[in-house]
Amino acid sequence: MKKKIILGFAAVAMLASCGGEQAAPAASTTPETSNETTNEPVTEAPTNIDATVYSVTKDSSSVINWTGSALAKSHFGTVDYSGDLKVSEGKLVGGEIVIDMTTIDSKDQEGEGKEKLDGHLKNADFFNVDSFPTAKLEIKGFDGTNLSGSLTIKDVTKDISFPASVNVSENEVSGTAEFTINRTDYGVVYGSGNFFDLAKDKIISDDIEFKVSIKAVK
Repeated sequence: MKKKIILGFAAVAMLASCGGEQAAPAASTTPETSNETTNEPVTEAPTNIDATVYSVTKDSSSVINWTGSALAKSHFGTVDYSGDLKVSEGKLVGGEIVIDMTTIDSKDQEGEGKEKLDGHLKNADFFNVDSFPTAKLEIKGFDGTNLSGSLTIKDVTKDISFPASVNVSENEVSGTAEFTINRTDYGVVYGSGNFFDLAKDKIISDDIEFKVSIKAVK
């Protein structure tokens, strides 16, 4: 038995650029039909639901891909995550996703360029993984169209909601989502034209795009 439900998975914001300027993203607010997150009130599922727990698999079926951009260029890569999803009567009702920020891994660079970019994304200019090694998405509800929850990055927590799709079977939950967040909502302001007076070619986009796939099993 499979039922179509909506799964949202927010992941971490990754922005790329190793220049010496500072930048920061701002949060985006869009209609629920968009692939961007919204800061709408979270509709929480009842806490007394008898739910079945599915554990996220640690393989290529569960991936967060990120893309960050600046003028005439972009960087992309992955970050690892773990966690569980809760299902009741064939529907997603909750869960928790923990993102390992220490695994930020650019895929468009090699050698010294890759080492420099990955190191910059992990340092205090961006995600400061020494102080904040994990980010977290707490799934709180599902309204039939969007997944609602709260995303925490660098100890900043914001309510989010975005569309996605997932299939639920007896032994497995699988799904995909594409969405955009604004990194400045979480205090990641390096290179943002909204926070600093920068030359146009030094500005890093506030938006971070995500393509997420997930599989969880009993």
